[in-house]
Amino acid sequence: MTSRASGTERLVLAVDCSTTAAKAIVIDACGTVLGAGATALVTSSPAPGWNEQDARDWWSATDAAVREALAQVPDRGRVAAVCFTHQRESFVCVDADGDPLRAAILWMDSRAGAQVERFGSRRVEELSGKPADTTPALYKLAWLSEHEPQVLEKTYQVLDVHAFLVRASTGRWVTSTSSADPLGLVDVSSRQYSAELLAIAGLRRDQVCEQVPTGEVIAPLTAEVADRWGLPRNTVVVAGLGDGQAAGLGAGVTQPGQVYINLGTAVVIGTESRGYAPSRAYRSLVSAVPGGTTLETFSSSGTYLPAWFRREFGRPELQGQPDAELDAAAAAVPAGSEGLLTLPHWHGAQTPHWDAQTSGAVLGWRGWHTKAHFYRSLLEGITFELRLQLDGLEAATGVGVDVIRAMGGGTRSRLWRQLLADVLDRPIQRCATEETSALGAAAVALTSIGAYPDVASAATSLASLEAPIEPRVGMSAQYAGPLTTYRHLYQNLRPVLHTLHP
Repeated sequence: MTSRASGTERLVLAVDCSTTAAKAIVIDACGTVLGAGATALVTSSPAPGWNEQDARDWWSATDAAVREALAQVPDRGRVAAVCFTHQRESFVCVDADGDPLRAAILWMDSRAGAQVERFGSRRVEELSGKPADTTPALYKLAWLSEHEPQVLEKTYQVLDVHAFLVRASTGRWVTSTSSADPLGLVDVSSRQYSAELLAIAGLRRDQVCEQVPTGEVIAPLTAEVADRWGLPRNTVVVAGLGDGQAAGLGAGVTQPGQVYINLGTAVVIGTESRGYAPSRAYRSLVSAVPGGTTLETFSSSGTYLPAWFRREFGRPELQGQPDAELDAAAAAVPAGSEGLLTLPHWHGAQTPHWDAQTSGAVLGWRGWHTKAHFYRSLLEGITFELRLQLDGLEAATGVGVDVIRAMGGGTRSRLWRQLLADVLDRPIQRCATEETSALGAAAVALTSIGAYPDVASAATSLASLEAPIEPRVGMSAQYAGPLTTYRHLYQNLRPVLHTLHP
């Protein structure tokens, strides 16, 4: 982006504390990034299906990323506000001093399958806006109340990642509604904590922190944090939002008929809606756009799946990192992978099946199939899943999609971007900014300090997009057969897959 900044206007600091890293950018109202930093986070898996982090690392990684970004900014005194975005549904139980009582449990942790079966009623789905699945914290809190009751008994507050960072940076026990809502404890229609949902989680109302709307000023940084970062002591922390909603803002998706596709560890299709109408065709989240609801489809097997393949079957020296030779070989394989079809449910099925018990499958093996066929079939399987979810989203909302913007690590693959255009049969615009979620948080912060009249205007102005990738002529017809078969694959295989992982 080209800067029109005068050199004296105020800046904002945006932090994205995601699953794999904390990333920080310092940005002006024109969208010019003046400094950037990143620090990796480590996830542990102490038992099959468990995924945990040390919540203290959320702050130490954030602190390191922020200091790296600010080191590139000559005049830190221009920084007026800080805004956090973060991995959603992840949470930590802390004592009155803010110290974790156990490891944080992450969004992708699947230990609570029994609790999903027991408590995942239509009533719960209508209240929370979240189809029953192991992703929301609600069911993992219910698991804690059964298996580690002493933890909840000692818990002063259950904090989402945003709340933890706000506590560390301001000393206040506050989060944003858009950050608390993904936990599954909020009645989306009223945007307040639900007594029914808290009871399922085994929590008292005083064990969840105060909520404020996205964009509201929470408090200034503590003197200690401001001095450590070299910022003015009147630098404020603005209420942020989850990384999915923030990614939509960073892509400039603020209206119905526009969608973003985030090809991250998980894969998300998101759009904006007015009002609240829960459905199993999507999950509903409190939007950063006032009065709006963010609708998302969700698959937990995103870039995880090709990375798993490269790690297990690729070149050992790459340790699972992208492989240009493998991409080229897969690109040379015909559409449909010559009859090889993958059901990409390595972590269960989410939208629209919401089936944690199912698993993945690869069908159609013949002797001529190669490693490249297998790899392409994985990418095609994820993309077929996205096509079914997009069709379901359009049918459930009655709104046709004519704008698709993509971001996330998966979009670095030219092959995958072209597959998206061909299978979805629509142009795909890739976001030119790597840290799209942080850009969305910056839009919130800039609106809060008065640089824009509203967050939708800020998002539209800041979004930077590459030229569209068009679907290739004739590819829709070539994919018609495999896609038709794929539409029935889950239902046909479900009984068998359930016997494999009872």
